[in-house]
Amino acid sequence: MNAQESDFLKLVVPAAQSAMRKYGVPASVTIAQAILESGWGKSSLARQCNNFFGIKAVASAQPGSYQEFPTSEFVDGRRVQEMARFAKYPTPAAGFEAHALLLSTAVRYRPFMAMCQVRKVGSACSELKTCGYSTNPDYDDLLFELIDEFDLQQYDIWPTPPAQAAEAVA
Repeated sequence: MNAQESDFLKLVVPAAQSAMRKYGVPASVTIAQAILESGWGKSSLARQCNNFFGIKAVASAQPGSYQEFPTSEFVDGRRVQEMARFAKYPTPAAGFEAHALLLSTAVRYRPFMAMCQVRKVGSACSELKTCGYSTNPDYDDLLFELIDEFDLQQYDIWPTPPAQAAEAVA
């Protein structure tokens, strides 16, 4: 891991762990998405809009709450370039919060959240792709490779089940 990657992790790990405690989205998946979607925080979208996840603006978004950027999408198996409106956030933490809120409340991500609840990170990555988070056909593999290569599961803070908590106190 180089210095830029280490600095990026220092920036995002607290926000990812906070989102995990509040919404149940594994920090490892959140961090992997932030790495992949923002190019380790180097993308214009991350730098200008605190949007590390490629979250698009809703159709009814007010001017000033989004910014247009070119993006690559996969349509019928082919990569195409298009312009899209992306959400803007006041701080990186606000962007991480919005990401976790989206994943934990949108109906389309329920299968993903079900895998998170049973602590199956690899299956959660697959469900994230299946739920349509990205049009990239290799999205789940790319996420899991990042999680594995950078040992991102070390940042997951799972709640202690009541039985284990009682044993720890005894």
